[in-house]
Amino acid sequence: MNRHEASGLQRAYLLWTIAGTSLIVAAVAGASVIEVLSGTADAGTLVWGIIGIAALLESLVLFVLGLRIRHRYLNQVQGYESRGDYLADDGSNRIQMPLLGDGQARQNITHQGP
Repeated sequence: MNRHEASGLQRAYLLWTIAGTSLIVAAVAGASVIEVLSGTADAGTLVWGIIGIAALLESLVLFVLGLRIRHRYLNQVQGYESRGDYLADDGSNRIQMPLLGDGQARQNITHQGP
């Protein structure tokens, strides 16, 4: 499996984490943003307001970019080459096939006799 394909969801989650951090910065500068937008900001408040607006826009862009990466990852066709290797035999005589493409998933179904 290609390493680039395997990290699609990880990259989306990383972008969402950074977007969340930017939202925290925007929330800290929230009062300054309101004063900048209303036109009553002084010099210091103007700087914090601009930082807050930039952080808010950054978080929005990163969130949308993460959604696009996730969408592209989930819509890619999974073939035998991209599913990963078969899991090692654990002696239970059950077939252990990879389910989601990473080769690490195991089936949690236990088949009972009739």
